[in-house]
Amino acid sequence: EEEAFLVSLYQFMKERRTPIERIPHLGFKQINLWKIYKAVEKLGAYELVTGRRLWKNVYDELGGSPGSTSAATCTRRHYER
Repeated sequence: EEEAFLVSLYQFMKERRTPIERIPHLGFKQINLWKIYKAVEKLGAYELVTGRRLWKNVYDELGGSPGSTSAATCTRRHYER
């Protein structure tokens, strides 16, 4: 399931002419694209997470550093890209 998701994601991004050339980092850790997708899905999808301001929860789910002040914003931006 994870591999199929990643293949589909890379294909989608390539077709819209914004290919994923390198995996983004959050803090000093590389983002697991599957984990961030599943974390957002678990909380009710993008619109709900954004509307309820749950991006910090997504960041925490990814194992982020608790002291980061811009964690929610950075997590949302990476997901949107």
